[in-house]
Amino acid sequence: MGVPAASSCMQCHAEIGADRPEIQKLAAFAKNNREIPWARIYQIPADVIFSHKSHLTAESTCKQCHGQVSERDRLYLEGDISMGACINCHKAKEASVDCTSCHEQQAASLLK
Repeated sequence: MGVPAASSCMQCHAEIGADRPEIQKLAAFAKNNREIPWARIYQIPADVIFSHKSHLTAESTCKQCHGQVSERDRLYLEGDISMGACINCHKAKEASVDCTSCHEQQAASLLK
């Protein structure tokens, strides 16, 4: 799924919530260049391709899908990740709503 590295999280959390125990754990993972053993919160269908990296590159923020991340020690299922919600967000940000943007593998196999 392309979950961000701890160092990416620490770009904000070095100052935001740095005194919280969970953020201190995150800082330790970043300092030791260790991968975080994330607990999956959102489940996406197998035919959907999702990349945190591409969304962050497009200047989307964590809180757009995960709520007020800077105020939390843990993330919770609070965002709508339905296809309709994703399409609405893509339209609002003028991102592609072409089916192959998110369903590339499935669309490619259908074309064969």
